[in-house]
Amino acid sequence: MRVSKIDFHFSKLRYQPDFEQFTDEEFQMIKEHTVFRSYKKGQILFDEGDDRQRLYILTKGLVRLERYDESATYYYYDYVNANNLFPMSGIFEDDTYSYTAQAMTDIETFYLPAACYEKFAKNNPNHLIYMIHKLSKVVEMHELRIQIGLTSSAFDRVKQNLFILKEELGVPTEDGHVEIPYPITLKELAVNSGTTRETAGQVIKQLKDSGLLDYQKKRFTFCKAAVTPALRE
Repeated sequence: MRVSKIDFHFSKLRYQPDFEQFTDEEFQMIKEHTVFRSYKKGQILFDEGDDRQRLYILTKGLVRLERYDESATYYYYDYVNANNLFPMSGIFEDDTYSYTAQAMTDIETFYLPAACYEKFAKNNPNHLIYMIHKLSKVVEMHELRIQIGLTSSAFDRVKQNLFILKEELGVPTEDGHVEIPYPITLKELAVNSGTTRETAGQVIKQLKDSGLLDYQKKRFTFCKAAVTPALRE
């Protein structure tokens, strides 16, 4: 019997960290309330302030989480790639989303009622321990972003943001490099780093000339020589 793409992806969810601690009965109840949907690049999954009714888990593509202050000055960003449940911010507590989620590529995702997931998670000690570890890693990366924002050198901010992108989105290649399989523009890198597109371009050229980085068709590849200290210095 031929298995549909939706059934194939859903069967894989059962063994991912965000679901594996649930019982078969609990997972089946989650499945009954889960919907599969595709979004085109640029579409909004939810806006800041919307009722926090759904959790999402990507099976394909990249989502950007962003928030602006009252003057429309950009001050928060994060990315979510495939096989990650989001948003974790506000879980068990908030009634509304604290940021906007936008598809940065064409994406495929499941979404499910937040209340359903939280109900089972609250009564599962092993899953709660997993969630604590996951949120701790999120906090660690946010603390690093705050430190980067306080760095006076724009060149260093760009390098440090590249390090974060590498850590969060990078995928090892067969030849020992690490690539980001999603398009990231220089403008986006510059905004994330609190600098200009020209400065971001200068940093990329410097790293390319040093043999640490390649940037082609909006995609970054970190070469073998691009060890962690080289990008963070």
